[in-house]
Amino acid sequence: MRKRFIFTLCAAVIVLSAVSCAGGKAAAGNAVTADKAFAYTPAVPDAVNSYNEEQMGGKTALEYLKSEGVFAGLNIGNTLDAWSGRIDQNGKLAFIESGESVGWGNPRLNQDFFNGIKDAGFTIVRIPITWMGSIGSAPDYHIDEKFLKRAAEVVGYAKNAGLKVIINLHHDGATDTKKGDQGWLSVRQATRNQDEFNRITSQYVRVWKQIANYFKDYGSWLIFESFNELHDGSWGSGNEPGQFITLIKWNQFFVDTVRSTGGNNETRYLMVSAYCNDRRQLLSAGFMLPNDKVSGKLIVSFHYYDPYEFGIQGSQTSWGTSSDKQKTVNDFAAVKLKFIDNNIPVIIGECGAVLQLYPNDPAKEQQARQSRREYLPHIFGTAKKYGLVPIYWDNGSVRGDGEKFGLLDRRTGQPNSSESDALIKLMISAVK
Repeated sequence: MRKRFIFTLCAAVIVLSAVSCAGGKAAAGNAVTADKAFAYTPAVPDAVNSYNEEQMGGKTALEYLKSEGVFAGLNIGNTLDAWSGRIDQNGKLAFIESGESVGWGNPRLNQDFFNGIKDAGFTIVRIPITWMGSIGSAPDYHIDEKFLKRAAEVVGYAKNAGLKVIINLHHDGATDTKKGDQGWLSVRQATRNQDEFNRITSQYVRVWKQIANYFKDYGSWLIFESFNELHDGSWGSGNEPGQFITLIKWNQFFVDTVRSTGGNNETRYLMVSAYCNDRRQLLSAGFMLPNDKVSGKLIVSFHYYDPYEFGIQGSQTSWGTSSDKQKTVNDFAAVKLKFIDNNIPVIIGECGAVLQLYPNDPAKEQQARQSRREYLPHIFGTAKKYGLVPIYWDNGSVRGDGEKFGLLDRRTGQPNSSESDALIKLMISAVK
C-alpha cells in the first residue's frame, strides 16, 4: 500500500562521521559482513530456471537501459507484495500453493497480463515482492522454495512477454507507526541497538544471499532492488539521523552480498535508493552510492507522487498550472544533474496519481479526471526529457476506499476502462 510524506532534511545527516546510535555505539559495526553470510544455496528446478546462465554483456547500466529502449514501466503492486493476507496468525505463509495473496483484491498473475503490459507499450515491470511469511527462523532464515518458485514463475511471465524486470524486498520493512514494526527489516530498531543491527543485518544478508543464488543465471534483463521505502513509521518527520546511515550501510551489504554469489550476479545491474525512496534524500549530501567492484552497474531510484494531496491523498482535484508543471521540471532536472550527467541511470520506481471519484459531485470528479489526464503524461514526458525511466504504480484497484491506481485488468492484460486506455496511450506517447 502507498503513503507519502513531507519532511525537512536533518542537517546532521550531511555529516556522516558525526552520526552514531543511541548510547554512543555506531549503527553498523564489523560484527556482520557479507562474506560471513550463510552459505545456503537453494536448488533451482529445471522447470523454473531454463536460462542456463544467459550472457550479461559489458554495457554500463545507463548504456543498457538506453540501448534496450527501457523508457517506461509498470508496477505490479498489491500481489506478491500483499503480505497481510498471506501470513496467518502464527506468522506462517497462508497461501503457499499460489505463492501470492488474493487478500488485497487481485487475482493470481498469469501470462496474458504480462503480454498485455508489453502490448500497451511498457518495456519494464517492477514486481514488488514481500518475503516475510516465507522466511524461516534464525540462523538460516530459509526461504520456502515454493515461494521462490512462484516468484520465478512470475518473473518468467515477464521474460516471455519481452519485458525487463525489477524484483526487490518490498513490505519486509513495512512500518505504520513509530510504536511498532510490521516488517522484520526495521531501520528504527537497527539504528538504536547494536545487537539488533547485527541480527537484522544477518537476516537481510542471508535473505538476499538466497534470492541472488536462486536467480544467478538470469541475464541482464533481471535487476535487483535492495529494499522499498524504509523508514521508522514517521515517513520522514522526526526520524533519527542515524537511520540514514543504516540504510546506506544496508545498500552496501546488498551490493556485496549479490556480488559474492558469483555467476551473472558478479555484473548484474543493481538498484538502490535513499531513505523512504525520497528524491530529496537522494539529492542530499548525506546520500552515498555503495562501493562496487564492477564499474557502471548501479542504478539509483526514487518515488514520485508529488504533490501528495493530488498524487496519493486525493484531496486536491486541480493540477496543471504552469507552476505545477515547473515544479516537476525542477525536481527532475536536479536529479539529472547529480546522476545522469555523471553516467548513473535513474529509475522512478513508483509514480502516478490516484483515480478520484465523486459520485455526488460530477463537476468535481470531471476536474480531477482532467487533471489526471494532464498530470500523467507530463510526469512521463518530463522524465523522458531528463533521462529518467518512470514506472507507474498499478495496484489493480479501481474501486473502494483505498488508493485507486489500477489501469490494466489483471486477468486479461487489457485496459480496465476506456479512460485507462487513454491514460496509458498518453503516457507512452509522452516517452516516445
